[in-house]
Amino acid sequence: MPPRPPNEEQLQAVWFEHWMRPVIETDEGVRIEIVQPGNWNHGAGPDFLQAAIRLPDGTLRVGAVELHLRAGDWDAHGHHTDPAYNETILHVVWETPTKTFFPATENFRHVPQVILKEQLLAPWEQVRGYISPLIDSRPLPAAQPGRCQRWLATQPTGTALNLLRAAGAFRLNQKAERLGWRIDAVGEKQTLWEALAEGLGYSANKIPFRLLAQRLPYAMMLKLTREQRLARIFGLSGLLPATSLEAFDPEVREWIKPQWEHWWKIRARYDYAILPRSPWKLSGLRPWNRPERRLAAMAELVPRLSRLHEAVAARDADAFRRLLDGIHDPFWDRHTTFTARSLSKPHHLIGAERINDLLLNVFWPLVHQANASTAIRGWHESESAANSVTELARQRVLGGIELKPHLHETLVQQGLLQIYHDYCRTDASACADCPFPKTIGAE
Repeated sequence: MPPRPPNEEQLQAVWFEHWMRPVIETDEGVRIEIVQPGNWNHGAGPDFLQAAIRLPDGTLRVGAVELHLRAGDWDAHGHHTDPAYNETILHVVWETPTKTFFPATENFRHVPQVILKEQLLAPWEQVRGYISPLIDSRPLPAAQPGRCQRWLATQPTGTALNLLRAAGAFRLNQKAERLGWRIDAVGEKQTLWEALAEGLGYSANKIPFRLLAQRLPYAMMLKLTREQRLARIFGLSGLLPATSLEAFDPEVREWIKPQWEHWWKIRARYDYAILPRSPWKLSGLRPWNRPERRLAAMAELVPRLSRLHEAVAARDADAFRRLLDGIHDPFWDRHTTFTARSLSKPHHLIGAERINDLLLNVFWPLVHQANASTAIRGWHESESAANSVTELARQRVLGGIELKPHLHETLVQQGLLQIYHDYCRTDASACADCPFPKTIGAE
């Protein structure tokens, strides 16, 4: 009886563990070298990111890899119309398709395809046993430990911790420098206005939020009424509905009408600056993270900005937090979009996690302008929630090195991110050419 073929998760584990030949052929006979399989993506989008392959002419290509059991699953899963798959450099399938299939991206680029079944290092029934411990473990890993991890694992625990804290302090200094340049150009309050707006949009919509804060300067917004601020922010964002009000519920119509009454009078003045829909990410977001709610929060920042600025000057993180936590809007506290049903209970416009991010990315870097040691201590004494990127960085740099309870320390997490972005994310050699081990004296 022939062995049962792998399921998709097992096929991904085979790729992650590199149980295929180092040089494999596409279904068109092109021999390619698998330099690095990439990072295993357990969220939306391609299965592996930052993979690297070398073509016969020596060209190195870096991008995503998507795996399926059958070739036709590429179209069946809608990847041919999804821009998220435009950077895919390889389509890996288990078996030869019954008919010729040419996977293509949304922008009509052909994706090379590999049939993996006959290109494993050992027969599938053996490989399955080797990957079983990985599949049985949860959560599944995202990255293989790098060369630096092997050296750090031989050092005292304090070595890795001190390295990460030093990298975190460097990252804080970079954030402070960026804000410092903006302060020199536009002043402290406008810089704070722009930084807070960008933080409200982080990470999916930080660019359009930053553009809004630049096109609607704080000094001008401060002279407007609350309704006028809302109208300009929503109007300039391009997200203020332009359809007939009859399409909306009475409560929504009541909110939109005064905004339009103000916006239509001044729209021509701002016509050149209205944002198109293209920079906005509106799908795949948690309902309470929708940009419409954050735009309402942005409008409420204006009357609080002077006090937020004073909190920075006083290095009072608690006051800064309270001011942000107190932001409310009677309509948007209970709505996520113009068309969704009203929430059963009010939800903060700026949640605790987002406030922590604003402290991390805005408050402490601004404090750093006047007192670097106070800001570093603020990062050292604060905690940040882990996310998929920090976990990926942890696996890559630390592997199994145990640093609890320090991993939630903001300074440590930011140090991990700094190393990952400076070295891991730019590496396309499976660590072979990475300069980081030499930088820290591991070689």
